[in-house]
Amino acid sequence: MAKPAALALLLVLGSAPALAAQSEYYVRLGATGASTLLRDEIVSPITTRQSIAPTLVVGASVALAPRYGVGLEAALASGGYHATERGVETGLGTLRTASVLLNLSAPLVGPLRWRAGLGTISYLPADKRGIFLSGGRTTWLAGAGLDYRRPLLRRLDLLASARYDFHRFTTDELRARGFAQSQQISRVSLTVGLAGGNR
Repeated sequence: MAKPAALALLLVLGSAPALAAQSEYYVRLGATGASTLLRDEIVSPITTRQSIAPTLVVGASVALAPRYGVGLEAALASGGYHATERGVETGLGTLRTASVLLNLSAPLVGPLRWRAGLGTISYLPADKRGIFLSGGRTTWLAGAGLDYRRPLLRRLDLLASARYDFHRFTTDELRARGFAQSQQISRVSLTVGLAGGNR
């Protein structure tokens, strides 16, 4: 997967001077929700999951063809995570995720534009404990979403975005405890921000 991503970046950089008039950049704030990190059953079911996390997204893209663009999007989400057993929640501290997505985009209908791409996500726990006793982990990520963009000021647009991404989750500590299989994680984020650039 690394070779196609590197090739796409070379294409973007090589064509950047000719496409400078069709570049964009943006920053958005919002929230991300994720599915369960771990489900286990010893005496009673125990689940570990992240809370809805405030999220910062920055990105930029350039035109690849008349209708298509290629870009890089980075997101940082930071919030708590907790374990639930018999309806009782126990806080486990702060968990941050940092993701980078190389994406392709194109108009869909009206002011809507779709994006889809591949990248990586890193889990960055504030403390080494529980399932993160041996630290966090970085893995591959696939994502897609929609952007809604409307003029706001002379050189700035309002940008609202919805994203879905998917990856498989495990940690070195879970593997050491005998959890051989990784967990499928789905995440959804909603963000609003500003976009600029030359089009």
